[in-house]
Amino acid sequence: MARVLDANVLFAGSEPRFSPLGEIDKVEMARALNWYSNNKGTKEALKYATDYFKKKLKITNVESALKDMPSTFGFVCRIVSNGGVLSTKDQAWLDAEVEQVKIKSKKKKPVVVDTAPTKPVVTIQDRIAEKSSECIGELEGQIDDMVISNFKDTPSPYGLMHTMAIKGAHTRFIVEWAKQRRNQFDEVLTNTTDKDLKEGYSNFTKPNLKKIISFCDQVILDCQKVTSDGAVTRKPRKRKEKSPDQLVSKVKVCVEFKELNLKSVDTKQIIGATQLWVYNTKTRKLGVYHAEDAGGFQVKGTSLTNFSETKSIQKKLRKPEVSLPEVLQAGKVTLRNYLDGIRAVEGVLNGRLNADTILLRVMK
Repeated sequence: MARVLDANVLFAGSEPRFSPLGEIDKVEMARALNWYSNNKGTKEALKYATDYFKKKLKITNVESALKDMPSTFGFVCRIVSNGGVLSTKDQAWLDAEVEQVKIKSKKKKPVVVDTAPTKPVVTIQDRIAEKSSECIGELEGQIDDMVISNFKDTPSPYGLMHTMAIKGAHTRFIVEWAKQRRNQFDEVLTNTTDKDLKEGYSNFTKPNLKKIISFCDQVILDCQKVTSDGAVTRKPRKRKEKSPDQLVSKVKVCVEFKELNLKSVDTKQIIGATQLWVYNTKTRKLGVYHAEDAGGFQVKGTSLTNFSETKSIQKKLRKPEVSLPEVLQAGKVTLRNYLDGIRAVEGVLNGRLNADTILLRVMK
């Protein structure tokens, strides 16, 4: 595991430095990217990526292709240039992105038939990426304003996007950024065992972290609103929305399990919920689903969708007659770490619901 040579770099103002003797783990990478996001902009990210190609890869004439890349790419290039060793997963991502830059840079340039100076060709995709990057920079600024005002300011992402004339084509870049930032701060809020992570974000209280997460959720919802507003101007064929009854019509669950005196909650309550506790009567496994974002769960056929694949887990119960009543009566704070106290092998949930599944609890 790579070691950050200065434990307070993220909040002391210095650039993160890494030891070349070990890989950078997920927490260290999140902290480093958080520092660059808060202290550097798109211009610096472009310079980092350009330097990486020239000095590390010995490749030139890629500046135009690099302009389409997100700031995160430039920041990762900077980390590697400074001696950081990426994990296998992160290195594979970086190699794939580098290949895309190479392909873009090799595209045939337009032939100039006269000596008159010509303007560089700017594609629609270039304009969309540039506009999205500008908006993301402004949204980062709104987070900074919240921190500076001690979280007394309540910025309006939708107002900003409306002022900047953001359209539906830009929102996919903005939503991707908002989800990444939300996951960073959610990791800090929910991870109770990593001391280094807690120390790195020690200047944020839990209420402050929740406000930033709420801000990211609002950005995602406002992007949906922007997309909807844009759709109205184009006048597409109106699509009839399905009712909750229609959405869950194919879902099959265990309505009642008399052996443990359990009854499933109404399947319609799944739609839009953010947390769902389930129990499999056949395998004796207790599980909890967490929604991917503020939009909550959706259902497609017989499966649950829009849930976090990394946070949604299950464990086998030795004494379900003892554990299940505790889950049904516990409050939100107790449930937050309930599965951590069960000594069993942790498994992932796949979203499939069947006749062996009891829907224990649903939380909005």
